[in-house]
Amino acid sequence: KVKGKVVVMADYGAFIEIATGVEGLIHVSEMSWSQHLRSAQDFLKVGDELEAIVLTLDRDERKMSLGIKQLKQDPWETIETKYPVGSKHIAKVRNFTNFGVFVEIEEGVDGLIHISDLSWTKKVKHPSEFTQIGAGIEVQVLEIDKDNRRLSLGHKQLEENPWDVFETVFTVGSIHEGTIIEMLDKGAVITLPYGVEGFATPKHLVKEDGS
Repeated sequence: KVKGKVVVMADYGAFIEIATGVEGLIHVSEMSWSQHLRSAQDFLKVGDELEAIVLTLDRDERKMSLGIKQLKQDPWETIETKYPVGSKHIAKVRNFTNFGVFVEIEEGVDGLIHISDLSWTKKVKHPSEFTQIGAGIEVQVLEIDKDNRRLSLGHKQLEENPWDVFETVFTVGSIHEGTIIEMLDKGAVITLPYGVEGFATPKHLVKEDGS
């Protein structure tokens, strides 16, 4: 370990003065075990005093590479014990893609909620319809990929699958009141009781007056 003070900040890292005329670089990738892209300014600022681990030392070039994430245990070493499959946690929404939500359970532990695992009943077209960046969301661990440092998470799994009940409520031929929420060329999207969404083709769309 070495002790030093942050003297220069850059997007890619921080330069640390170890002694007069002796500096080392902490690359942003050596600041956190997290895999999502961050700026060095998220972790350090000029004037901070800290301890760091020497990673490489080039005497000829007078270059020193340092790390601070190594001062803490890599959370993925105990991932299966701390976050076993089936366990429930509160995560923070980091960003969206068309296919899901990337969240962080703790610093260095990220996961993905696939869009199909957000809700049993709602057809979510984009994750931004369901939650927002920076929000907390409860998740359940579905799968652990330790080699690739990925967690597959689900939100809908926190509740029992309501379709098990719906099969007895919405039997073929049964009649229910609904509200049209979207008209499409091929038909209409209709909300039914219990938050269920259904789809009706034009030939099955009949108003109360029979038209």
